[in-house]
Amino acid sequence: MKRNLFSKIIALTLALVVATLFFACKRNKEPAPEKIYTVAIPDGAPLLSLAKMQSDDPVINRIDLNYQILSSDQLVAALSNQEPDFAIAPINVCAMMYNNGSGYRFAGVSIWGILHIVSSESEPNIDSLKGETIIAFAKANTPGITLRAILDQYEIKYVEDQGSDYIPASDEVHIIYLKDAVLVKDALVAGKINDLEIKFALLAEPVVTQIATATQNKYSAKINLQDLWQLKNNDEKYPQAGLIFHERIFQLQEIVFIDQFIALAKLSATWAKENPSEAAELAKTLGSTGLPSGAVVANAVNAGRLPLDFVGAKESKLAVDKYLKLIYEMSPTLIGGKVPGVPFYYDK
Repeated sequence: MKRNLFSKIIALTLALVVATLFFACKRNKEPAPEKIYTVAIPDGAPLLSLAKMQSDDPVINRIDLNYQILSSDQLVAALSNQEPDFAIAPINVCAMMYNNGSGYRFAGVSIWGILHIVSSESEPNIDSLKGETIIAFAKANTPGITLRAILDQYEIKYVEDQGSDYIPASDEVHIIYLKDAVLVKDALVAGKINDLEIKFALLAEPVVTQIATATQNKYSAKINLQDLWQLKNNDEKYPQAGLIFHERIFQLQEIVFIDQFIALAKLSATWAKENPSEAAELAKTLGSTGLPSGAVVANAVNAGRLPLDFVGAKESKLAVDKYLKLIYEMSPTLIGGKVPGVPFYYDK
């Protein structure tokens, strides 16, 4: 009996050793990555769109990907230093990096307009802003730019950063810019800045949906900037953020890899659109600190306030070009001094 038991133990041990060696050999047969490319992603909607791709972590043509979640300032600094190989960035920053010689090309729109003005009024509209103060963020990037562009299109005068005690004229809007969206959110929870009671604030989804709960529905009313934009622009949407890649990859003739990366980014965005709650929770496991709960994100996505539709450079060129031309007319420095030409767009 003991001999039989001993024999069984020896046989089982040998089987485990053989299995271990088999799987080790199988793993060793898989080619190791030859290169590692860096992907820079801002927290929030951009990370949401790439969460599935980052989680799956595919090795494409023996090229591995290293993902970095960066703040807005960190992203611009990294791009200026030509560090990331891929990045999602505000549309004007995409153009600026091309124009200043940083070597980035545009692969497509990853995030369309997700900006809203939240309000403590019951049924606000664009005319409700006259004679009022709006707190906003990102003066030199898509949020601040788009807000000013829409005010211009609706022929509403505005002044900026005059202090919380400034009283705007009845036909103008006063805009106070805070450093980032987190400070705007905190101000809304507090309900005021200094002695100024806040009636209107600019935020992006999914925080727009989150703030309604955080303020017990005090700021549940919304003015959708995408709707306002489309009314003045032949029903065309405005692009908020885009996917770019450094031209050194193109010069290395990694064209197949670039195309596969873009295809995977599109599939990842589609998955997030179809599974918003799961995408939000997945993004949190990847390091997101800016996304609210999966239920809040799903609410925003399913209501159409957070569109996750990746559109390639060729198909989005007209919308992007129109948006950049409008920014150029406002302030050329915000896109690097000129509207980018055809080589900016990766036309595949």
